Amino acid sequence: MMTAKVAIRLVRQTRGAILVLAAVSMLAVMGMAALAIDAGYLFTARNQLQAGVDASALAGAAGLMTSQNLAIQQAMDFAGRNRCINQPVAVGAGDISFPNSSRIRVTSSRQLPLFFASALGIPRVTISATATAELGSIIGTDHLRPFAVPDLNYRVGEYALLKAGSLDAPGTNPGFFYPVDFPPVNRGTPEVGGAAYSENIESGCDGIVEIGDIIQVEPGNMVGPTKHGVEALLRWDSGAYWDNNTNSVQGSSYPGFSSPRICIVPFYDERYPPDPGRNTVTVTGLGVFFIEGMQGKALYGRFIEMLTHGIWGNGNTYLYGVHLVE
Repeated sequence: MMTAKVAIRLVRQTRGAILVLAAVSMLAVMGMAALAIDAGYLFTARNQLQAGVDASALAGAAGLMTSQNLAIQQAMDFAGRNRCINQPVAVGAGDISFPNSSRIRVTSSRQLPLFFASALGIPRVTISATATAELGSIIGTDHLRPFAVPDLNYRVGEYALLKAGSLDAPGTNPGFFYPVDFPPVNRGTPEVGGAAYSENIESGCDGIVEIGDIIQVEPGNMVGPTKHGVEALLRWDSGAYWDNNTNSVQGSSYPGFSSPRICIVPFYDERYPPDPGRNTVTVTGLGVFFIEGMQGKALYGRFIEMLTHGIWGNGNTYLYGVHLVE
C-alpha cells in the first residue's frame, strides 16, 4: 500500500511535468501565433511593396519616351505615391537601373518589426521587391479617327494636314481627300457615308486598326460631314490649345493624353494613292495628332507621340506602351 510520503512525491513530480509541458505548449502556441500573425503581416507587406515597385517601374518606363533622367524622377515619384504598411514606398536613384535603352528596373526594400516572433529571437525582418518594365511600340489599337494621312516623317509639334481641301495635297487623286471608312476590309464590312464618317471623327472607330490592315477610302471632299464631326470634337475640350513654347497641349480639361482632341490616325504611303472611287489603301503606320481645327475645306492638327494600349510589335508607329516584363 502506497505511503503518504510516496504519494506526496508522485504529486510533486506530476506537477513538475505539467509545468514543463505547459511551458513547451506555451512556446508552441507562441510559434503558431508568430506563424499565423507575423506571416500574414509579412505577406501583406510584401504584396504592398511589390505593387508600389510595379507602379514605379511602369511610370519610369513611360519617362523613357523623353530621357533616363525623367524615367528616374517618375519612378521615384510614383513609388512614393504607394504605401507599404502605412509608409510610402521608398525608391532612390541608386535603386534604379537600366538593363537596356527601353527597360527600367526598380528595387525597394523595407525592414519590418515582428510581433510574436520577437519572443522567439526574431525581432525584425527585411523584405524586398523588384520590377522591370519596358517601353515598346504599339502597332494596333482602337478608336482611330477616319483620316488616312500620308506619312511625311513628321516632327513633334509640326503643323500637319489631316483632311485635304484640294487636290494639290500629297497623295490625293480626283476623288480622294483622306477620309476613310471603318472597320478595315480585312476585319469586317466598312460603314460608308457621311453619318458614319462624322461619328468616327467625334468618337473614333470601335474596332482595332493595325499596321498592314486594308482600309476603304470614302470618296469625295466630305466637307460638311468633316465640319460637323470636328465641331462636335472641339466642343468636348474647347479650352485646349497647342503651346509652341512647350511643344505640348495646354489648357485641356482632361489629364495626360486623354483629351478627345488627341486623335490616332492611320498612315499610308503617299507614293501609292488609291485609284479613283471607293478603293483602298494599306496602313503603313500609326500617328497621333492634336486636332486644331478646319481652315476652309481642310483639317489641321499638331503631330505628337503618346502612350496608349494595344497590340505590341515593331513597325512605323508613334504610339508607345509600357508593360512589366519581370
